[in-house]
Amino acid sequence: CALPISDGGGDGGGGGDGEGGGDGDRKAKKSLKVHGTNFYWPMKTANPYYDAIADDVDVLLCHGPVKGYCDEGGGCETMLTHVGRVNPRLVVSGHVHSAHGVAEGKGRARGTTFVNAANAREGYSMGWDAVVIDI
Repeated sequence: CALPISDGGGDGGGGGDGEGGGDGDRKAKKSLKVHGTNFYWPMKTANPYYDAIADDVDVLLCHGPVKGYCDEGGGCETMLTHVGRVNPRLVVSGHVHSAHGVAEGKGRARGTTFVNAANAREGYSMGWDAVVIDI
């Protein structure tokens, strides 16, 4: 799914054909490509569904965290391989409630921000604040 986003020039709404005709301060539109996976337990072997993640994904949504990032040791090694392959700007997960947080990628994941946005803190009671990320 590619969502149109603005790079800061105006609100992008009403009046105009999007081609910049006469609206000199309007910035060019960009898009944000998002890919969401189904729920899978952390894997150490190939997952053919992960092969379907396009190489130009900006945001990757996965139920469980990626190995080594906001995972308390329970992240998915196979997803880490795919993060290295596609280099998304942002990976958002949850599942490991106690590992709520934000981490910056290292090594083959450099340039990727990892968010564990789980909002249950103890058991299944809500307790963590929302994570807000500017893209």
